[in-house]
Amino acid sequence: MLPVWLFAAYLFVAYALHEQHRIEQEALWTARQVSLIVDGELAIIKTSLDGLSKSPGLANGDLPDFANEARRLVQGTDQVVTLRDLAGRVLASTQSAKGSEPSAEPLTPDEREHLDLAGVLVSNVFAAPGSNEYRIAVTRQVSGSKGQPLLLSMSVPTERVRLVMLPAVPQGWTVGVGDREGNYVARSKLHEQWTGRPGLPEYVNKIVGRSGTFRSSNFEGTTLLAGYYRSPYSDWFYTANVPLSDVQAPLWWSLAQIGATGLTALLVSLALGYVVGKTFTKATVDLAARADALGAGGEVDPMSTSVAEFDSVAQAMIKAGRAIAERTRELETVLETVPAAVWFTYDPEARQVIRNRFAAELMGLPTESRKTFGRPELVIDTLAYKDGQSVSRQDRPLSRAMRGEETHSEEFAYKLPSGEQRYLLSSARPIRSAEGSIIGAVQISLDISERKRGEEQRQLLVKELNHRVKNTLAVVQAIAGQTIRNATSLAQAGAALSSRLISLAKAHDLLTRENWSGADLQTLIVASIEPHAPLARFDLCGEEVWLAANIALSLALALHELTTNAIKYGALSNSTGSISISWKVVEGEMSRVLELDWHEKGGPPVARGKRGFGTELLHRIFEYEGGDGVTLNYEQSGLHCAFRVSLDRGKGTVPPGTEALPADLPK
Repeated sequence: MLPVWLFAAYLFVAYALHEQHRIEQEALWTARQVSLIVDGELAIIKTSLDGLSKSPGLANGDLPDFANEARRLVQGTDQVVTLRDLAGRVLASTQSAKGSEPSAEPLTPDEREHLDLAGVLVSNVFAAPGSNEYRIAVTRQVSGSKGQPLLLSMSVPTERVRLVMLPAVPQGWTVGVGDREGNYVARSKLHEQWTGRPGLPEYVNKIVGRSGTFRSSNFEGTTLLAGYYRSPYSDWFYTANVPLSDVQAPLWWSLAQIGATGLTALLVSLALGYVVGKTFTKATVDLAARADALGAGGEVDPMSTSVAEFDSVAQAMIKAGRAIAERTRELETVLETVPAAVWFTYDPEARQVIRNRFAAELMGLPTESRKTFGRPELVIDTLAYKDGQSVSRQDRPLSRAMRGEETHSEEFAYKLPSGEQRYLLSSARPIRSAEGSIIGAVQISLDISERKRGEEQRQLLVKELNHRVKNTLAVVQAIAGQTIRNATSLAQAGAALSSRLISLAKAHDLLTRENWSGADLQTLIVASIEPHAPLARFDLCGEEVWLAANIALSLALALHELTTNAIKYGALSNSTGSISISWKVVEGEMSRVLELDWHEKGGPPVARGKRGFGTELLHRIFEYEGGDGVTLNYEQSGLHCAFRVSLDRGKGTVPPGTEALPADLPK
């Protein structure tokens, strides 16, 4: 009976502690949830201030214009925007009457530190003179027209805080919000009565640290269970309160029910204990005997008992004995099937080994006529190397494991008697008796020969990638240098450089999809012009032509310059112009030459300009490629650009001639 009563007492205490912890956690959770909701509303106000801080009037020092913009922002709301200097002097406000803005006093050192750390300062509650309204303000630092620091604030009534937090207040709970001085900002109940008033000192003094719970009396003398959380955003505290009597009433009722149930269970248990005690005792003895037989590896006999559970356990023991024998056979099968080499040895010199089928295959031994797994065989003579150094048999993993060492994933190269070389990743462990003495060792090895060959292949690929990256960086360096050198402003240089690099990147993407074997001409043309202009303005005509990688990159840069020039000054600068691109391949006796024509129509009149980046780029690229280069004709109908490019000299991977290029096409 004593254990039952002790267990009942444990249930009483555990349940009471659990319920107390649950209510405290609910109070903490409620306080934190209200904090998150109110902080979110304060963050919305800060967002409005962030937008207002970018006002042109503020940047230009036009404070009346800034005040008008602030009034438009808060029009129809109860919000008031104020701009002050660090000394507290009001520079602009959306309300002429004083009292709706925070204190005009300079910031305290603590407030200044909080503003610097959090980027925002939430004020204490303050009263608007001449009215019963209490307000709070959100303040952030902005820069004036001369870079001087200013304080931009937006104040709202505390009623707004109350309305925001009400949906998160559970039924029967009271939630209060206090400022840094311990004055109430808002309350879910009796808000008008308590906003702006200080809390009870014995209540406020218990709010220490970031969060916690406590018990305290309220103004009416009611004992409360309170959970609090102090927001790092506003440094306000949030408390969730519930009368302690409301918490304890259902707890005592539940504990009474648990106690009655425990007493009933005690009486029933006493009655059943005598009836089933003897039956269980006999069945337990029989079951223990069969457990001993199973542990000794013997056969487990069937058991006859009226206790169904014990009979089930006995049947499970019989099945377990059979399963152990089956698992033993399965383990032997797994060791013969697994694609890892396994060696066992019980020979102190590790010369007699038991190997599985995969180990035999790795050592070049025949597997068709092998002996049954489990019988020891003599090791074969092999040469082993680690990090290029020869390793004797005494220093190999299996021999070291017989001496008590453990090896982890060590790489060895083995040369077999047949002359074949294999790389193995080996681990070995000693096999110990129940007393801890070494009776054998096991080694497991994985064949990593293919991985080694793959690593060599990856090194070759890395070298090739390094070569391509260096070439690409040379192109980017040349384009960047010439673009910046010939730009009239930093913004122009940035835009031109970004556009050219995007064009180069798209050509790279196209070549990457083809493993840098080259690119289709029409696909390259579409990829070069599509990001800048609609394809409907272009007429493309030509046969299928495959370009080498370096010619494709060169042509992509050229098409980009022609397209952007047409957008700025040519046929694409209005809504009626169009561009036709036609090409063909001329077969010669010794070479193949691509002839491509770019012809603009319907644009504004064209005049020859100075030779700029685009012109220089076109001439240098295609002179290098071995064709007749590029011809630019400034016809009345529009620019006509003709290319002649040799298709038999596309061996390089760097667009040539980009090491010293000027800035733009002629205007």
